[in-house]
Amino acid sequence: MTTNTALKKPFIQTAINGILTLGMIVVGIITVTFGLYVLRTSPGTSLMEQARALLSLDSTQTWWYITRASGLMGYLLIWFSMIWGFAVGSKVFDPMLERMFSYDFHEHLSWLGLAFVGLHVVVLLFDKFQPFTIWQVLFPFVAPYRPFWTGVGIMSFYMFLLVTATFYLRAKLSKQTFRKVHYLSIPAYLGATLHGLFTGTDSPLFAVDMVYLITFLVTVFLFGYWAVTLYQRKVEEREKALAAAVKRHKERYRGSHQRSITRAR
Repeated sequence: MTTNTALKKPFIQTAINGILTLGMIVVGIITVTFGLYVLRTSPGTSLMEQARALLSLDSTQTWWYITRASGLMGYLLIWFSMIWGFAVGSKVFDPMLERMFSYDFHEHLSWLGLAFVGLHVVVLLFDKFQPFTIWQVLFPFVAPYRPFWTGVGIMSFYMFLLVTATFYLRAKLSKQTFRKVHYLSIPAYLGATLHGLFTGTDSPLFAVDMVYLITFLVTVFLFGYWAVTLYQRKVEEREKALAAAVKRHKERYRGSHQRSITRAR
């Protein structure tokens, strides 16, 4: 009976997490889609009129808004996961949160962000305005629409996917390898930012430009803080290793000196 209960708990927890994740995706898509639509409508239009107009969009416009909203949500979540990783590496949250919670939250953000990006890619296959084939969304630099920057976005997605997959391979990877793979999140983030700026149809919007600017500035600050913290930690480790080596040398010298005195007697 105890074993069955123990087996049910992880399943129930996984099911709850899956439902919550799906709910967050739906709410996020609806919120960002409506926000993008509001930004593109005239200032004098009421929110109710904008909502009615959004619900009566034709299928072409609907897919277009969904793919833009999911792409922007995916970008924000992956960015948040990356800066959370900087904070975890810098041990910023250690006085306030358990390290296991911070690590699990970091992993959950990564998968949630990739889920939004995956939706962004899948919707492109159904977009009637600028249709993509399965090969054009899987292989970089072959898309009909701005192939270079679209390819940069595809490569960034694969790098984020590789980084996120290492959460499940950590037991089989060395600590150094795990960290080196995670460093790929930095060029992946930069690639995703450039992809959004040069292929996103919302880039001309002031609000969207501010999103890219603010996320970039926060990333630069936290990356600098993380780099300084990592450097200080390595300096401290070298100093401790040097102090331990000096201590061992002194003990060795003291022991040999004592033996010399004993022989002389």
